[in-house]
Amino acid sequence: MAINGKTWNEAEHDLVVGDYFVMLDKVMTGRALDPATHQRALRFVTNRSGGAITFLQGEISAILTLVGLPTLKDHPPRWDFGDVLVDAIDRHLTAKPAALKDLAQPPALLGRAAAPVLAEGAPAQAVPVRPSERTRALIARFDPADRDGDARILSRIGVAAALAYEQTRLTARGRPDLADQVRLALPPDDEGCDLVSFSRTGAPRRIAVKTTTGGAATPFRLNQGEEALSREQPEAFQVYRLYDVAREARVFRVRGARGAV
Repeated sequence: MAINGKTWNEAEHDLVVGDYFVMLDKVMTGRALDPATHQRALRFVTNRSGGAITFLQGEISAILTLVGLPTLKDHPPRWDFGDVLVDAIDRHLTAKPAALKDLAQPPALLGRAAAPVLAEGAPAQAVPVRPSERTRALIARFDPADRDGDARILSRIGVAAALAYEQTRLTARGRPDLADQVRLALPPDDEGCDLVSFSRTGAPRRIAVKTTTGGAATPFRLNQGEEALSREQPEAFQVYRLYDVAREARVFRVRGARGAV
């Protein structure tokens, strides 16, 4: 891709991608971060303007969003990235698998004594462009729906957070009696959900909890039991999508969800 008439080469992409992950690691581990220092260093080694570097960092955020990883909040996604940048991110994640694991399941989150407190979040918006074939291959390789679904510790943290959220929600709405009845699902009677809860009027809710450290747009999948429950009890079935749980810990609801989002 060319910015200001000058094409980024492979080495420059690798430098900016590597620095982005260094900054992201600092954010996720609570260490001090001075973005201006990183910007100056990148300007020196790439001989690029600060604006060009910031533009590229936004493109990196877009790609990481698609593979379900956290991003730097100061660099919102820019969706007109090219396949050469996708290649650079692929090289980084392939060379440093520990970085992928620590971002998807941050040690600081897994070591917490209590589940995170959830806040209401905005539902995911559709990606404004259709990913290229190369980008789709990257998403498939680092499939966030499979990765998050297989992360049992992350799942347990999410269910505990959603349980507390439901109890707080019902209590705040004047139904402490129902809050006391919110419980973990007990298979086989509650097959296809993680929590049994209620609306404020007492209508049953069967909640499947899907948890990620990525953003609101990170895709998820329903398992076979959840798919069946969504068909059998569409009025009761809901997905609670927990995202960015290692930082802001937010949730939005999807009613009658089926398949991947």
